[in-house]
Amino acid sequence: MTRNIFIAVLSIVIAAGVTLPATAQPSSRQVSLADVATAVLRSNLQLRAAAFDVVVAQAQLAQARGAKLPQANLAGSYTRNQEQPAFDPNVYAASLVVSYPLSTGGNLEARIRLAEANLRGAQATYERTKQQLVYGAEQTYLQALLASENVAAAQRSLAQASESLRVARARFSAGAAARLDVLQAEVAVASAEQALVQAQTGAGNAVANLNAALNMPLDTPLALTDTLTPRPVDVALAEAITQALRDRADLAALRSRIEAAQAGIDVAQSGGSPTVGLGAGYALSNANGQSPTIFGGWLVTLGVTLSVFDGGITQAQIQEAQLLLEQLKVREAQTRQQIELDVRVASLALQRAAGELAAATKAVEQGRESVRLATARYQSGVGTSLELLTAQSNLALAEQSLASARFNQNVARIQLFLATGSR
Repeated sequence: MTRNIFIAVLSIVIAAGVTLPATAQPSSRQVSLADVATAVLRSNLQLRAAAFDVVVAQAQLAQARGAKLPQANLAGSYTRNQEQPAFDPNVYAASLVVSYPLSTGGNLEARIRLAEANLRGAQATYERTKQQLVYGAEQTYLQALLASENVAAAQRSLAQASESLRVARARFSAGAAARLDVLQAEVAVASAEQALVQAQTGAGNAVANLNAALNMPLDTPLALTDTLTPRPVDVALAEAITQALRDRADLAALRSRIEAAQAGIDVAQSGGSPTVGLGAGYALSNANGQSPTIFGGWLVTLGVTLSVFDGGITQAQIQEAQLLLEQLKVREAQTRQQIELDVRVASLALQRAAGELAAATKAVEQGRESVRLATARYQSGVGTSLELLTAQSNLALAEQSLASARFNQNVARIQLFLATGSR
């Protein structure tokens, strides 16, 4: 009885044209190339670690500078002794002492320079980390765009194959084509369907990788708002190399390490120099219980310290610092060479991409014209089914090559930005 009532109500609803609520589909999140860079810089853990290095270097610099400032120490004590005749068992003492390093043989000044160089190095490393992360995220975004274009190309190829199958069946029914034409068209449709599935799988993987780069749930649907439209870069090779050697943050970080090593030599050499310190203060006490009242007095101290013999430690430290400096200079030369190589490779990649793009664009134009002619010939009974399918297959390959060429041009462009340190 209940089941009959439910069926009757459902019939009324359908007859009345009432639409049942559909399951809500998650809306796609729009993402641009600029959004990718912003999101990566906001949430990446590697960048946060590099930021902590900068903060630590700032704290170390504050410590080094603070060591040159006057130091004030306040001390106080109370002691209860065993009672003795003529002595107060309560002992009070308090003092305020201010000390200032008049000369440390250049030690404190060298430590400040070392800390400043380390801070500049940490800031440069942070900047280079940002550039590398943005490059990687933008490349992932471009890969997602390429995957999307491959899906669109596969869909067009499937539509063409389906239309060819429809025409082949119509001609076969009319007795104007052989059964072989239909079979060939069916094989072409099956192949196009398989290519579409592969392209859709690749697009799904690319979106998941992009979500991972953005630190979002991997199944978040995305709507990519940019395209693979080529963006030409007009810069001479010599100018790009000069810019890279001037702006590359990793080279700046290495130069800061060299400056720090030079300051480290000065720190080591200061170990053999005298240190001079000035101290002044005021003390209050009851003379260890011998006075019934508390009285005070001031004091001034001038101290000089000179290391006469330290077992060769200072000389060994100087040698170590000098060797570290020479090692860093070698690495600087190696880094400069690598930077020039990076720029040359990126520039050649741009040139190759431009050539590939021009050739692929022409191939697509020719492929579309070939498909148009082959379709007209086949429909008029002059051409063969194989001729049409071959033209369609060649067009699909040409469109894939064009998408790859557009992708390569965009990747080469951001690769050049990374190589020159301009972003």
